[in-house]
Amino acid sequence: MKEFVYDSGALIAVERPGDALRHHEARLSRGHRILVPAPVAAQVVREPRRQARLMLTLRGCDVVPFTKDDVYPVGSLLAHAGTSDVVDGFVAVTAATTGGAVVTSDMDDIRHLLRTLGVRIPVLAP
Repeated sequence: MKEFVYDSGALIAVERPGDALRHHEARLSRGHRILVPAPVAAQVVREPRRQARLMLTLRGCDVVPFTKDDVYPVGSLLAHAGTSDVVDGFVAVTAATTGGAVVTSDMDDIRHLLRTLGVRIPVLAP
């Protein structure tokens, strides 16, 4: 089983016409685990009744909570990387911890964070 970590761009892409939903469904049908950091879900959920596709997508995902144990690793990463986006930092830390490939529309920033962590993990477009 492979793991994939979605950022907000991946979830937004699932709601739009295109291949993202098909790729997501293929991952699920292969038994892969989809991780969505809780702050990522919070970035995209606005009106669940109007976001049926997004809400169905999230049902098939494991939402990873942001806890007090994540504060130092994420903050330290951002300091070393010279960036400030906590959500991107948590996506990178989650991927580094699980070894899951990152599905993101923010490929350059995520790659920079993963390099700063010293890990080589695939970064995929939605």
